[in-house]
Amino acid sequence: MAFKRALVVDDSKLARVALKKLLEAHDLNVEFAESGEAALKFLDRESVDVVFMDHHMPGMDGLEAVAAIKRNPRTATVPVMMYTTRAGEVYVSQARALGAVGVLPKQVQPGVLFEMLEELGLVKDRRAAPGEEPPGADEAYEVDRRVNDQVAGISLQTIVSRILEDQHLALRADILRGNRNFARQVAHEILSEREEEDAEPDADTGRSYSQRTVTVLVLVLLFTALVLGGLYLKTAEERDAALARAASMDRSLSEQMQAAESVTSNLLTGMNDEREATESVHLSGLAWSLTEAASHPLTQPAFDDQRLAQLETLLEHLREIDYRGLVRMTSHLGEFCLESDRLGELVPAAPDTPVEACGTIGHPLDGSSFLGERLSAGFAAFLEERPPGEGGIRIELIANDRFASTRRYPFPEENATAADWNRIAERNNRVEFEFLPDQP
Repeated sequence: MAFKRALVVDDSKLARVALKKLLEAHDLNVEFAESGEAALKFLDRESVDVVFMDHHMPGMDGLEAVAAIKRNPRTATVPVMMYTTRAGEVYVSQARALGAVGVLPKQVQPGVLFEMLEELGLVKDRRAAPGEEPPGADEAYEVDRRVNDQVAGISLQTIVSRILEDQHLALRADILRGNRNFARQVAHEILSEREEEDAEPDADTGRSYSQRTVTVLVLVLLFTALVLGGLYLKTAEERDAALARAASMDRSLSEQMQAAESVTSNLLTGMNDEREATESVHLSGLAWSLTEAASHPLTQPAFDDQRLAQLETLLEHLREIDYRGLVRMTSHLGEFCLESDRLGELVPAAPDTPVEACGTIGHPLDGSSFLGERLSAGFAAFLEERPPGEGGIRIELIANDRFASTRRYPFPEENATAADWNRIAERNNRVEFEFLPDQP
């Protein structure tokens, strides 16, 4: 397996070692640089897949180092992650405007680091099969979550109902057992009194006791019925109140689940918006850095073999970040101080020639927008052999004439020589890069 390489730039040895352990846990080879200058020297001779850049360092600070990396065509496509204790939206926006893909705190959580590496294509989720996500993972998770929520709600109501029923049965049993004991005691006393009455010879007295016994039994039965009825009503009220509380808890739980789903949906939407914004800033910074390095002399074709090598490196980076869309390269003509040579060809004027003495201000291709005049043979062969839209990336080349070209850098106003003028003209004689992603 080919291991990815990371460069950690930090003047703190403790911070470098701590981040190295986290990165090596994801099978990344880690190199060190103690300053921004050392990082630039390392990147001039070595290639890496990602750079972690501290902010505060002696000499060149992290933001200056990021800007220097993005200005160099050889390193402009390397993703740079600021790794610092700095925070705040202003600092994050400043870092991203210079070309950094994001900002990580030095006390970064392993899960956050893994998600960042996964977004950059440097690690893969090991829970899935190599090269692919588990089929139906999102649908399975959604189904499991809804089933669990439903089961949780049903289980809560069922458990409460069973507890109340068990309490009701236990209370009835206690009441019946107490009434039986009470009735047994009363019957025992009545039988004792009856035996005493039977022992007495007076028949009238016996009849009186018998009537009294029947009256007591009736009163006992009435009292028992009243007690049982009252207890039953109280138990029913308690059960109804408990069921009402259970229903209220069930509604509250459902509302909390709906609120949680809403928060999750908002978080996912925010993450997608943040990811799209990050990609947009990254592409804007990349286009800016490529254009900064795309000026060329008057005699050099705009789309030569050097520009072809730059384009091939750019396409490889865009495939790694799964870019889909158009890459547009526009050639702009500079306005040079020119004079005619012995053959009548327009060439740059002598360096010490005053601008007022220039034979012509313009470009040999002033009136031409023919692309073939600005293509090397190698670049033309590349365009012819490359399938249109290969890998979802389309390439468009535009050759502007002098009137369609835009002046990016202003010329000196007074006392300028041909050397001063042509130095600015060469900067305006450039290729501009644009990225137009496909809309989802």
